[in-house]
Formats: sequence, structure tokens, C-alpha cells
Amino acid sequence: MLEEEWENRQGILGNSLIMLFLSIENYFKYRICKVDPLLLIAGEPSRWGLSKGNKNFEDLFIHQFDDLLVIYQEITEEGIDLGVKQRLNELRKKRNKYTHGLHRAILNPKYIIESTAIYLTSLWEENWTRDFKSAMLTEPLYGLTNEEEEQMMLLSYFKIFEKYLTANELRKLIGMPSTGRRYLCPYCKNCSIESGITVNPNYALLVPNKAESETINCWLCECLIDVKRSSCILTECHGNVIYAKDTHYEHTSNCCLTCGSAQNR
Repeated sequence: MLEEEWENRQGILGNSLIMLFLSIENYFKYRICKVDPLLLIAGEPSRWGLSKGNKNFEDLFIHQFDDLLVIYQEITEEGIDLGVKQRLNELRKKRNKYTHGLHRAILNPKYIIESTAIYLTSLWEENWTRDFKSAMLTEPLYGLTNEEEEQMMLLSYFKIFEKYLTANELRKLIGMPSTGRRYLCPYCKNCSIESGITVNPNYALLVPNKAESETINCWLCECLIDVKRSSCILTECHGNVIYAKDTHYEHTSNCCLTCGSAQNR
């Protein structure tokens, strides 16, 4: 999408920024509640009301974001990098401006994507992709199981992240090692073809990352897949990682996992 088109979608981007900030704020509340929900309540305990009287939790005053940030660090003993704190403070200010209709600067999707990546890599616990898939809403796709639908939805998010992040930032985000050539996953590629998705799910690496390795690991579907090492039949392709014949995956059976071409000799 052209930059001028994003200028006409500032409302959508503003709502996305507000929801991102709300997610981060709720994450801090979640981590604090794991220790004691009462730590969320602001003010002196003597002013909370009589102990004999029932009081709805939502009627109490909750600590503001800056205080939540301090409490989170105190109870978890997890320090937050200065650069991350600065981005969180910047997000807070932008959220306030959008909430009160005072934001005038042009917001672009790159800022939101980068901020999301910082949040997930610096604050969220490991395996955010698994947590995300467990809460993901998917639409039925012909020929795919529920798990495969989740993987295709996650693939679309991976591609959005990849558009705006550097290669190293993307690898860090999805937990992929920083070195090693990326290959197509035959399972995910077969699903993408079945569902009509045209993007390539190239999030697999050789494990271990050695010339003689005959196994790849996919960071999208989390499968370990056996491969054979032989040169692709296309002269312009220098790949030598081939998925063998497999009747269960007709679209990727006997194909090169570098270029995706069928190896029909």
C-alpha cells in the first residue's frame, strides 16, 4: 500500500496503536495479578472501603501505566531495557493524543509493527506464537484442519512482520536462529496452496545447520521434516534440499525447498 493511502487510514492505524498499548498494559496487569491482584489497586488501603462490605473490583482505582511498570519490575525482578522503556513512554504519549483527538503527526504501520515486535521480544514470555494460536480466531478453509488454519493465519502475520522488520529483527521475533538459509516448509506450502494463499512459507532451517543435514525445522508449524540432499533440476537454482515423494502432500511432493519447483526428471 502506498504511503499516501495510509494517510487516509489514520483512524485505523490510531485504533491499532491504542489496542497495542492496551495489550501491553493488560500484560503488566496479568503478571502483577499472578502475585496478588490487590497490587493493582491505587490509593491507601484504608480508603478502599469497609472490609465487611462487598466491592466490585472494577469500581476501584487501578494504578496508572507508569506505576504498573514500576510494580511489574519490582515483583518480577525483571529489568526492562532503557530503549524499551523509551518506546513504551512514547507509545503512552501517542495513545493519549489519539484518545483525546490531539494527534496530528502522520502515523505509519512500520511504527506499530516495530513496537509490537519490541513488546513480544522484550516483555512477553517465550512461545508467544503458541499463545497467539490458542486465542486466534480463524475462518474455515477448504481442505484444512483447525490447526492448519491457525498456521495459515499465523503465516499472514509473519509476512506482515517481514515486510516492515529487518531480517534479524524477524528472526528474533519468531525465535529463529540468526544464521542459516531459509527453506520452504513442504507441509505449510501444501496448506497454502490448498487454501489459495500465494505467499511462500519459507520459515524452515536445516537442523543442525550443516551441509550434510537431512532434517529441517519449521518455525511456523513447528514440525521436523526429513529431506534429501540432491541438486535442483533447474540450472538457475542452486538449491540442494529436496522434499521426497509424499502422497499425502501432493502439491509439494518431490519438490525443491529452495525454489519450490517439481523435481520431475
